Amino acid sequence: MTVVRNQRGTALVAALSIAMILLPLGALVALQCRTDLTIQRNLRSDVETFYVAEAGLAHAVADIPPGRSFDRLLAGPDRVVGTMDDGLFPFANGQPDAFPYPPFRYDVQVIPITPTLLRIVSSAGGLNGSTKVVEALVTRAALPFTPAALYAETTKTNVSLGASFQLSGTDHQAVFPAVAMNPAAAQLPALSTPSTETEAMLRSQLSIAAGQVSGAGGAPSISTAAPLDLDTYAQGITTIPVATVQPVVAVDDATWGTRDQPQVSIIVGDLRVPGHLNGSGILLVRGTLDVTGTLEFSGIVLVQGAVLLEPSSNVTLLGAVWQAASQDERLELHGQGIVAYSSDALADLDRTFPALLPHAATLAGWREEL
Repeated sequence: MTVVRNQRGTALVAALSIAMILLPLGALVALQCRTDLTIQRNLRSDVETFYVAEAGLAHAVADIPPGRSFDRLLAGPDRVVGTMDDGLFPFANGQPDAFPYPPFRYDVQVIPITPTLLRIVSSAGGLNGSTKVVEALVTRAALPFTPAALYAETTKTNVSLGASFQLSGTDHQAVFPAVAMNPAAAQLPALSTPSTETEAMLRSQLSIAAGQVSGAGGAPSISTAAPLDLDTYAQGITTIPVATVQPVVAVDDATWGTRDQPQVSIIVGDLRVPGHLNGSGILLVRGTLDVTGTLEFSGIVLVQGAVLLEPSSNVTLLGAVWQAASQDERLELHGQGIVAYSSDALADLDRTFPALLPHAATLAGWREEL
């Protein structure tokens, strides 16, 4: 009986000893689990906040319109220099709310480095007090920007496309007759507009002629693009000291600029081409462009009225054609010919007249601030 009691006592002591050993181990395991959960929660919050900061940076870069400088960005949302919001990024649709949901949000600042180099800083906050900051250097792309081979800045464009006329966003050489570059080169849309409703309408109108409208995005190659404010560019073109104001209203035989010496030609009203006009540079028509003869031009053709390429015409336009919004929005492309994107033609023009054409924003580098 005494032996049994001794064994029970020994077992009790052993059990208590084991419990004393396991209790701190259990507490340590519980503490470690809690620490791991806290670390995971904070790590998740940090990762999510980092992506929010990246989203703010991407939003800002995508919201920078093509242009010649960054001055509009530096003035802040109120567009007035010297006010309290200078340096706050002026998002087109106003300062963003919480993203993707509260308490996540981002704020973006712009800091000038040089006239053509900008630092964008995106600061984000999230759960558990997490904060992240990413920044990028943004500059202007080397090549001038055009939304498409043909950009119509109107919401009511009614395009009429003849059976022998082409719109091409494939990069072409700046030579006549038109010769496409390497098919692997970057393509643009053949036709673009600032209105999604107009894009849908144009797709419907040109579905039968899809093979004649080729470029990025399949056929018919049509896209929606941000407005370029062509009237502002037209006004800038008129202030170029070397610009030539052509007094003619009809051209029988003329050359306005060459590839080696591009020329800025301004027509203050309508321009009719019953004969043969060839040239290179910028052709600004402040009225209607009406071609019944031959027109060969490389560079930018900017028309602030209707574009009428009659059935008798033979037209090759290399570079880009821009049609501004106007009272007369006809866009009739008939006859033989092509409107084709040409990076060569735009590069020639940009070298001769720097800081005139718009350039898209592009990332020069980015980093996360620790």
